[in-house]
Amino acid sequence: MKRVTPLPSKPQHGAQTYRRLLIYARPHIAIFGVAVLGFLLFSVMGVSLIAVTELLLDAVGAGISEKRGFLSKFVASHYPGGVMPQETARWLVPLAMLLIIVLRALGNFIGSYGLAYVARAVIHQLRTELFEKIGQLPSAYFDRYTGAYLISKVSYNVEQVTNAITKAIKVLFRESFTTLGLLIYLLLVNWKLTLTFFLFAPLIAFIVRVVGKRFRKLSHRIQNSMGDVTHVTQEAINGYQVVRMYGGQAYERSRFLSASDNNRRQFMKLVVTNTASVSVIQILVGLSTATIVWLALAPGMVESMTAGVFAAYIGAAASLAKPVRSLSEVFADIQKGIAAAESIFEVMDAPKEPQGGNQRLSRPVRGAVSFDALEFSYDEAAPKVLERISFSVGAGETVALVGASGSGKSTLVSLLARFYEPSGGRILVDGTDISTVPVTELRRHISMVSQNIVLFNDTVYRNIAYGELENAPRKNVLRAIEQAHAAQFIEALPQGLETALGDNAQTLSGGQRQRLSIARALLKDAPILILDEATSALDNESESHIQAALKEVMKNRTTFVIAHRLSTIENADRILVMERGRIVESGDHSELLARGGHYAVLLQRQTMG
Repeated sequence: MKRVTPLPSKPQHGAQTYRRLLIYARPHIAIFGVAVLGFLLFSVMGVSLIAVTELLLDAVGAGISEKRGFLSKFVASHYPGGVMPQETARWLVPLAMLLIIVLRALGNFIGSYGLAYVARAVIHQLRTELFEKIGQLPSAYFDRYTGAYLISKVSYNVEQVTNAITKAIKVLFRESFTTLGLLIYLLLVNWKLTLTFFLFAPLIAFIVRVVGKRFRKLSHRIQNSMGDVTHVTQEAINGYQVVRMYGGQAYERSRFLSASDNNRRQFMKLVVTNTASVSVIQILVGLSTATIVWLALAPGMVESMTAGVFAAYIGAAASLAKPVRSLSEVFADIQKGIAAAESIFEVMDAPKEPQGGNQRLSRPVRGAVSFDALEFSYDEAAPKVLERISFSVGAGETVALVGASGSGKSTLVSLLARFYEPSGGRILVDGTDISTVPVTELRRHISMVSQNIVLFNDTVYRNIAYGELENAPRKNVLRAIEQAHAAQFIEALPQGLETALGDNAQTLSGGQRQRLSIARALLKDAPILILDEATSALDNESESHIQAALKEVMKNRTTFVIAHRLSTIENADRILVMERGRIVESGDHSELLARGGHYAVLLQRQTMG
């Protein structure tokens, strides 16, 4: 049974995770560099706009002279007598302000667009790799994690990474450059007053560090709670018929409310942590600004500063609050992104499905299968599902596996297809140990029809000619459809073979869906065929047609048939009766009936039922 709560991610250092995340930006380093330069231009122009305030106030006051002020000294030195004419200042100052505003806007556009381009490219690559990795995970991974949690990682968690790359880096660069520029300007104007800011820096850094750990811890909880929400939603949607038939709406609603409320509570904890830390940092920045003003008003402290320089200085000091506040706020997005990235990298670092060796099966593949002392358990601490299974199946032979639920029938054929790896023993195909064969090579020679019918939101034709079968000759597809007794109902569909089936072909009956699945297996024309309750969804009439078709198809294939209805396997060459992971009887239908053992008891129970 799958876990409702995922296993915790491996602890990683936040900076290490973030660096790994930024590695994905390497192919776009040129655009990233241009974006950084754009933000640098934005920040420099922002500081310049504050500095120009000095020229504006001096121009309307005592005039712009090289004998006084900060920028005034530099600007006025280029004019005769060291004084800028008032008429010149009248058009030069507003023109300078307009140019600065235009350049600032341009820098913001270049930075924002460039970073968004890189970020979306990174997210696309990250999401694609995650999707590909999910397709390479072993079956045991899907036993530990529900599909809803993996879907949540691809959708919600990746979007959290998006914020960490787009919004976070944008604010990080833009506001860091602005903060640095303002501090440089303040130091150049009056370094003594500016040192006051650095008295509060260690306390701000300490708050950011402590809050950062809290952010990441809460972000992991939020992601897990989103997995709960997705999980409950997916179950309620997929099982809507059962929910309605048994009046489970109230129960499912309570489950959803519980999951959603947990997500809300975890998110509010993050909001409280974020807003409280930002407020404290704002107070500290405000306290440092107030201290500067208090010191500036002390006798002799600003005698060398004109009114314009003093106003620009105080304006720059007050302006520090905004970038510092933004930096403290964006830290929450960075920590959420790091937590999401850790969750994603946990999947990407998970071991892949074993790929086997480089040995090839002998050609042509006949399909003789041998199980040699095969053992299996889903977990080292769990009891064995299969114990010392040994038997051989000749090429072209049909073997039926029967027994109560949980006896190990489906597990046995899953090991043949290498969805799991045996705990002991081995399986041989034509004398070759399948663990030494590439898994793709092995599965190319096995067809499977499962009781869990899987059809995709595509046309009928593409559902049959699926994957490696997409280039199969059309005549082969039509022949497989005929053999599966699916031609009649397909022709009745609105667009025939080109009819879109929708989500898992819910508009088709169970028998129709099963026949499409059988047609897909027949088209593959593999020497080994696994029928795991392949006729379970068929009515009696459909089943009789399918059984007749399968009888012809199975003549030249090694076939494993799993069926609870014993009437469907009477013609098997051999019947193996399984009980608690062991083979307790073997023989054909007549032999086992005459023996009066487990098989006879099972058949008697079904007949009486």
